[in-house]
Amino acid sequence: MINDFQHGYANSIPGQIRVLHVDDEPADLEITRVFLKRETKEDFKIASALSAEEALEKLKSEHFDAVISDYQMPGMNGIELLEAVRKSEKHIANIPFILFTGKGGAEVAREALNKGADRYITKNGNPARQCNELAHAIRALANRE
Repeated sequence: MINDFQHGYANSIPGQIRVLHVDDEPADLEITRVFLKRETKEDFKIASALSAEEALEKLKSEHFDAVISDYQMPGMNGIELLEAVRKSEKHIANIPFILFTGKGGAEVAREALNKGADRYITKNGNPARQCNELAHAIRALANRE
């Protein structure tokens, strides 16, 4: 199975960054997808999950270069998803993880970073500016060796 992750997938464009975006709000998923596509053209392939549980299933069956997750979701929140990812098999545990949320603040940011998040980005403000910051963070994290 690990070899499948090393060879890529038929539906991937070489050099394309595969991103899993997790948010229980379909509108937030769509807004972020639209702005990221505008920002990155065809550089990103974005898959969506409406729950942390769905995200964990997708991570087991598909290859992603980064995970973006909301914090406040029913069932399992973004930090609990982060902890589950970090406890997974090696090819999943090391995936760059960005907590992208409008809820939380400094305490949530500190907790996320202490538990292994690579970045914490807030949704508050201008969506174009947020997605520009998000795109830069994804590129920087996904391209590290």
